[in-house]
Amino acid sequence: MARTIKPEQDYKSKLLKLIPSEIIAAYMVIHGIFGGQVIEVGEKDLTNVVGWSVFAALLILTPLYLVKIHNVKSKAQILLTTLSFPVWVYTIGGPFKMAGWYQPQIASCILVVWTLIIPLVIVTGKKS
Repeated sequence: MARTIKPEQDYKSKLLKLIPSEIIAAYMVIHGIFGGQVIEVGEKDLTNVVGWSVFAALLILTPLYLVKIHNVKSKAQILLTTLSFPVWVYTIGGPFKMAGWYQPQIASCILVVWTLIIPLVIVTGKKS
């Protein structure tokens, strides 16, 4: 399918296929709905629980989405694309910001380095 990386593809094509864009978009919509608001049930503040739950659910959904929807079979591609999701979320802040782990300069550097490197390390088999 269109998401599967093939050995003959160029760097840019590989890069675009290693970014979990649909999952990131889903995260951005949910983050936009809840971001910056305190989520309370009764007297309990569930803001952190909801933030980490959304992150975990979408992280788990990423490989399932690649396999079931895009029919990706490469374990390396599934792993790298799944690992890309937390890198992107860290750049946004999300639950990492709530936990006090977010540093915008570090997040930006990690994103740049990660996105430059992953298309170079993906191994998809030999060219025919």
